[in-house]
This record gives sequence, C-alpha cells and structure tokens, in this order.
Amino acid sequence: MKNILKLYILGAAVFFAGCTNLDEIYYSEIAQNTYFSTKENIYAALARPYTKWRGTHEFAPWMMQEIVADEFCVTQKGADYESGGVYRQFHWHTWTPEHSNIYATYFQMGEGISYALAMIDELSDLDYPSFGLTEQDKADHILQLKMLVGYSYMRALDFFGGMPLYKEYTLDEVPRSTARETFDYIESLFLEGIAPESSLKKKTLGEREEGWVNQGIVATCLARLYFNAQVYIGESRFDECAQLCQDILDGKYGEYELETAWNGPFGFDNDYSTEVIWSCASQYAMNQISWDYERFNHYNAKDYYDVEGMGSTNGAHLQPSLAPDGTPYSFNIGTPFARFNENDLRKKGYVYLGNKQYEGMFLYGRQERVTSDGRTVSCKGAREYTGEVITFVDQVAQFKKVGTEYASVSELPSNITTGEENSGVRLVKRPVPDRTGLDLRYNPDYVIIRLAEVYYMLAECKYRDGDKDGAADLINEVRKRNFEGNADPAPCTEANLDKYRFLEEWMLEFLGEGRRRTDLRRWNAYTTERWWNHEPSDHYRELFPIPQRSISASNVELKQNPGYGGNEMTAAEAGLFNVPDIE
Repeated sequence: MKNILKLYILGAAVFFAGCTNLDEIYYSEIAQNTYFSTKENIYAALARPYTKWRGTHEFAPWMMQEIVADEFCVTQKGADYESGGVYRQFHWHTWTPEHSNIYATYFQMGEGISYALAMIDELSDLDYPSFGLTEQDKADHILQLKMLVGYSYMRALDFFGGMPLYKEYTLDEVPRSTARETFDYIESLFLEGIAPESSLKKKTLGEREEGWVNQGIVATCLARLYFNAQVYIGESRFDECAQLCQDILDGKYGEYELETAWNGPFGFDNDYSTEVIWSCASQYAMNQISWDYERFNHYNAKDYYDVEGMGSTNGAHLQPSLAPDGTPYSFNIGTPFARFNENDLRKKGYVYLGNKQYEGMFLYGRQERVTSDGRTVSCKGAREYTGEVITFVDQVAQFKKVGTEYASVSELPSNITTGEENSGVRLVKRPVPDRTGLDLRYNPDYVIIRLAEVYYMLAECKYRDGDKDGAADLINEVRKRNFEGNADPAPCTEANLDKYRFLEEWMLEFLGEGRRRTDLRRWNAYTTERWWNHEPSDHYRELFPIPQRSISASNVELKQNPGYGGNEMTAAEAGLFNVPDIE
C-alpha cells in the first residue's frame, strides 16, 4: 500500500516549503486490503480531503476577504486584539510577507490541494468492485477530488495570483506558474466536472446538502472563475459567466430555488435549504464550525443568548457608520449597518424565538431582554464596562475616557486602535439557540455558495452588457424577501443602479460571507476607495504576498509578487491587472 499518511503530511509541506518538525507515519508495509477493507473505509478516506477544504473557510482566509475591505474590522480593545498589529495591518493595507495570517491562508489552500491530489493517487489504484462499489463510483470520487483541487486553486489565485501548479501527487517542488496558466488549469478541471460525460451527480430540489461535490457546485465555481476573470487574467469572460448562470437557474446542473424567507439559507435546518448549493456541515461537538461565533461575539454574549458552552473573544464587528459624536460618515462604500433600510427584516435585533425560529441578523443597542419564561438576561461588560449591561454602538471610540483623557465626545479619536468592548454592531448570520435548544449549538451549516449569488452574478453581467433593467429585476427578485409582505420600499431600478448601488447590494445580501475584497476588486474599488480609517492603497496590494517563510524554505525559485521586494514576478505573470471603471 502507498504511504498515504506520509503523502498527506509531506504534500502540504512541499506545496508551502515552510513546515518543519513533521511527524512521518509509515504505512508502506500494510497491504491494500488491510487499510481499505470495506467501502466505508473508502468513504472515510474520501472525506479526509474535505476536512482540509473546510479549513480554507476559517478565520484567516475570511479576514483576507473581509477586514481588508469596507465591511468589518477587528479593533484593538485595550490590550485585547493588539496581537502584534496583524489586524491593523490588514485594515490599513500595510501587511508584509511575514504576516502570520497570510502564511496560514497560503498553507491552508495548499494543504487542501495536496490532500486531494494524494487521495486521487491512492484511490486510482483501488479495485472498487471488490469493495462492493462500481467503476462509476470510482470515477465520481476521483472527479470530486479534482474539483476540490480546482476550488482551492481558485481561492489561491484570488489571494496570491499565479501559483505552483501540481497536477498529480509528487514530492518534487515546482516553481510558480503564471496567473494565466493557473486560471487555465482551474478552468479545465471545472469544465471536466460539468462535461456531458461527467460522473458527478445533480442535486434534486430539497435534497439534503451534505458537502459532496456535485455538478451544480462545479458550474457555480466555474461561473465565479469567469465572473472575476478580468481581475485574474485581465480578460473579460462575463458572457460565459452569464450563460452558466442562466443554465444554473434553468436547472441544467441541478434543481435549486430561492428561499422565500431571508434566513432560509442560514437556519438550523439549512442542510435542506433549496437555495444552498454548497456548505460545510456543522454540528455541536461533531465537526462544529465555531470560529465565527467565537470571533464576532462579546466575551459574555452567551448570557444574553441564554446559552451554555459557547465561548467568544470579542474580536470582529461591522465597521462604524457614525463618528464618536454621532455624525454619519459619508464614504461611497463601507458603513454597512447604516445601509440597511429601517424596514429590512434583517435589521431587527437578533432574538431566538424557540423551536428553531428566530428573527434579526444583528446585535446592537442595550444587550438585555426578557426570556420566554420571564427571566431577565443580559450581556455584561468584562473590561471598561465591568458589571454594566453592554450597549453595542455603531461607533468606534473610547467613550469611557471622556472626562479624564478627553474633555468631550467630539475630541475622541476613532480608529482601529481605539476600540472598546462595546464597539461595533455584531453580525449573527448563523443563528444561536438558547438553553431550550442546546443541541442546536453551531448546528447551522456554514454556507459557501447559494443561489442568490447566481442571481447577482447574472445581474452584474447584464448590467455590464447594458441591460440595467434586467439587472435590477434579478436583484429585486432576491431583495423583496427582506421586507414584510415582499414590499421593498427602495428597489433597484434602471435609474438608480450604478457602481456604488451595485456594491451596496453585494454588501447587503452577502455581508460577512467571505467575498467582499473580490467584489471590490472587480469594480476597481479595493485599492482606490476610502472607508473608515482607511485611505486608498498602492495597486500592488490587490494581491497578497507569497509568504517569506515559504520562499525561504523552498528548494526551487519561488518568485514574489510585485511590490513586495526580492525576486519578483512581472505584474502580468502574477495576475496584477488594471480593471476598468464601470459606472
């Protein structure tokens, strides 16, 4: 039998050329029919690369989409979240190739690729019929793994540009390929996944989403690739994206429907959502995804939720809409909470209503409420506001210093280093139960792709093609569910739909879903616009650097991205292009 665990461990190390002190576990003396004795063993092995795919949606890659952009921030709150400056470097676009979270993300992407390639190598030699499986099953499993390779490469292309391309498992290092070569390889994998002869399944309406790759997932990933091609390779592929989106809506690659309620894709039973195309399964104490709760919520949020066994560190929150004195900011983008219409059902304060029902998507204002059984529960401070009920404000400032260090609120500075424990509105996109539903903790699956994205991609393609009316109709089809009786008070129209309204719509619908930087880049707004405590940055910041740790440990020449020093790729090789402004 092949040395599968050694392959896995060394594979990630080779890709990143940065791991040390790796434990090597040898299984070369174990016969194939000993390690794979049942078909259940095969499915367990197939699931292993999916665990690494899950890792590509952790906090570090999320930050590299969200806190580098105009929606979220991780403010320093006293000594909390100072962390050597890594969060303010993201916010100010001053990171270096030594940034720990950039390395973590680079590692996670490559680990996902190497595990999938190693398993392809392993399963290719198995005699599936001897395990009660078919050759069709084998083809399906191998194709699923190829799609995981393509997906991780697409994420890596988005973050870093051209990548070292591995098309089969090997312990030999390779240098970086160009962005175009990386794009072409990803495209070829996805095209194979939706080809007429593809062995991948098509989802039926209402079928449970369990994370396994199917044709609908691949088609949407390919649409994403084409959607952002102008950013990745300097070439418009919007027409191909539009055709794929229309095919997805027409059911060519599986059956999906928009949910009629805004929270349908995110609820406790969202594995049966008709809108969810791909998600990471999550269940309490069983592969739970908990980083979002941990990072978004106050230290004592569990007391307000009235739940047990959920810890949090008071990190990320929405960027403020208001200055310390209450004056609204007037940036073209950013200020997310203020952009939600007051009648938007999502803008209600989050409350769990029982029996898996809830309302609202945010925590803001005074964090105290009366439970269904008449108890008063609250979130109380643990730092500046120790013992006081916390009131979350849509501002960032050290209000407790008024009267001591500052004479008035108007003198308070507002920046990434002046947070307090009550700073910022908190997002609750994955609902939290109370003590009556403890088995539901972390139960909502973590959504990766949903049908609303297909509507918005097609809308933007139509807009860029001059069909503003058609674009508005598609956005409004999604927007209307956010209002009582579908009565949208401010729908998109041909007259009001422009660059900034489009960016606002992407923000409102996909807030916190780990995509904002990419959307800003597509509209030439990522390094050119201002938002709270952030000025426009140099164009080379469109791409993150290859981690210095990986370059230093590599046995081959691993070139750096433009602007970061050392032996650099050219802009075109790396995938650094000027995107035209579209109004």
